[in-house]
Amino acid sequence: MKKLIILTCLFAALSATASNPPEVNEKVLKAFGETFMKATEVVWHEVQNLYEASFKQSEIISRAIYDQDGNLLRTTRYYSQENLPINILTKLQKRYAGKSVYGVTELSSGEEVSYHITMQDEKNWYIIKADNWGGLELEKKYRKA
Repeated sequence: MKKLIILTCLFAALSATASNPPEVNEKVLKAFGETFMKATEVVWHEVQNLYEASFKQSEIISRAIYDQDGNLLRTTRYYSQENLPINILTKLQKRYAGKSVYGVTELSSGEEVSYHITMQDEKNWYIIKADNWGGLELEKKYRKA
């Protein structure tokens, strides 16, 4: 019985802690508001003196990480092929004909942007890395179960 009471108290304490969002400083909130004006469903997390905002913008799920001074360090966006730059999409369709795009993860840090594209056909999954200039590199290939 004691264990049950202790576990219940521990669970209640963890739930209360998890439900309290971190206090995000004004610099970070201002920078986020200026950069992502149409963001919805914003949820903040604080990890090792960095602030991470998870949100939606134009139906694209995104994450942005800021330092305490409000500097945007990196972003991650998850979307489908319709949002890929046309030069990358064209090269994918040419090089990987017969395969379909399952999803895209766009990573942006500083001036560098990379695209990790998951493609599939009947037998395999393909993870392709692309850069801004349309360079494509097959990172991994998995056999479907």
